[in-house]
Amino acid sequence: MIDTIEAKSSNKIFNIKNLPKLLVVVLAVTIICLLFPEHEPSKKIEYKVGYNWENNDLYADRDFSVIIQKPIQYGVDSLIESQVNYAKGNLIIYKGQYVSNPLKQTIDQYLEGVKVKKSFLYSSRNIFYFLGYFILTALILGALIFYALKFFTNDFNSVKGISFLVFWPVIFSFIAFSVSNSSGLNPYLIPFCIAPIVILNFYDGKLALIIHIVVVLLSSFISGQGYEFTFLQILAGLVTVLIVNETRYWNKFFLAILIILGTYFIGHLGLALINSGSLVSNEYNVFVWLSINSLLLLLAYPLIPLVEKLFGFTSTITLAELADMNKPLLKELSIKAPGTLQHSMQVANLCESAAVKIGANSLLVKTAALYHDIGKMANPFYFIENSKGENLHDKISNFESAKIIIDHVIKGKKMAIKAKLPKVLIDFISTHHGTTRVEYFYRNQKNQEPDREFDETLFRYPGPKPTTKEQTILMLADSIEAACKSLKSPSGSDLDKLIDGIVDYKIKADQLSNSELSFKELEICISEFKSLLRSIYHVRIEYHSEKSTSQQ
Repeated sequence: MIDTIEAKSSNKIFNIKNLPKLLVVVLAVTIICLLFPEHEPSKKIEYKVGYNWENNDLYADRDFSVIIQKPIQYGVDSLIESQVNYAKGNLIIYKGQYVSNPLKQTIDQYLEGVKVKKSFLYSSRNIFYFLGYFILTALILGALIFYALKFFTNDFNSVKGISFLVFWPVIFSFIAFSVSNSSGLNPYLIPFCIAPIVILNFYDGKLALIIHIVVVLLSSFISGQGYEFTFLQILAGLVTVLIVNETRYWNKFFLAILIILGTYFIGHLGLALINSGSLVSNEYNVFVWLSINSLLLLLAYPLIPLVEKLFGFTSTITLAELADMNKPLLKELSIKAPGTLQHSMQVANLCESAAVKIGANSLLVKTAALYHDIGKMANPFYFIENSKGENLHDKISNFESAKIIIDHVIKGKKMAIKAKLPKVLIDFISTHHGTTRVEYFYRNQKNQEPDREFDETLFRYPGPKPTTKEQTILMLADSIEAACKSLKSPSGSDLDKLIDGIVDYKIKADQLSNSELSFKELEICISEFKSLLRSIYHVRIEYHSEKSTSQQ
């Protein structure tokens, strides 16, 4: 009954706890809408071919291009198109000038695209225009937020998470507004691909691409650019998501930037040829702006740690740095508990390999594996991998032994917090044993004093259970690697049987009930563990005759 009530309350359309998140979204939408240019209806100007221009001199208020259609020769229906470019401030037609057919085409196209350069930030001429922009902006940002909440519920169901999503559209809207209102700058220099490059350090390519598309669509509206601009920027973002894998390696990063620049050049060349049938002088300027755009993508590198600090994320660059064995905690572990460090390194290899096989975050789980047992430094010799032949547990009770074993999770978490490790790594320390029991000492106590009643939770880890795929992989790899050390000269079947037994125990103990890992992915991980451990223990191939003999 309580669960039903909680489910109903969680499904409410609006909850007071969601108010701050809603305010963040409304604020972001309002800021973006204030940057949109106001539309001004074209004035009714009378002009016809063959008559003189009776209006005031008409000057261009912006750079623009027109396509003029002319007959190939007199008396032939076929037309030829040519592009004519006007710079801001150029005279289009003066009062009293004869209106020819090409001039009429120029005036038609110019007046069709006339917009007031002012935005709602400086004017409030018509609230209905603002309302229209508000609705469209809310729709596109709403779609982005709902997507993120559907596929990344834990990450974005907070004020900080929502702020991260709207941060990119707001920032690039400001940039687009500033550039489009500066006479010497061109919107093609805006480095839109910075957004997916930075986001790829924290999330997958799907989210990075969707945020990029939202940013480009809004910026295209604000800067007054047409479909060609939008097409080219979305194309560049798609290529960015496909090719940018590692920003921590400078050679790969520079190569990615060169490929993005090549995409811009080839894409714009194609559009230019479609529009005019040849390259005209105005097109060369765009290539210069696109080159500057690509150079500005280098700013993505310093932006990664800034975004990381602002929103509490952990980038691949930080994870790679933390995996360095010269980091203080790992160096201290190598001195105080060298056996534990060796165990952690073996677990890290198992985790990384399994994560790669199922497409999980291999760098994250590898780094987490190196730190998951740092709490053992508090009492290193009570753990078998650090013992020097003497079993210190023989001198204390099962309750004390269990407490020391369990405390390595609690103390490890405290050490990690003190060392300011990212929360995502601290979560691995908390979950790598889930809520399992310290089975050996629990059974020892039951056997030694069968009639004595005691609190079973004294022998149980505090948890919580693992939830992510990476946390689940670490839990399994940790238990499997430790258990395999107890086998002396194991055969392949011995290893397989032990691994299957450990996985079955975790499932029966309800340790995987909250995990995102599917059964298919679990099978792939188990297969990878078996393969690697056979290599580690140099298990030779078992022939059919050997198997039948061992079974007999």
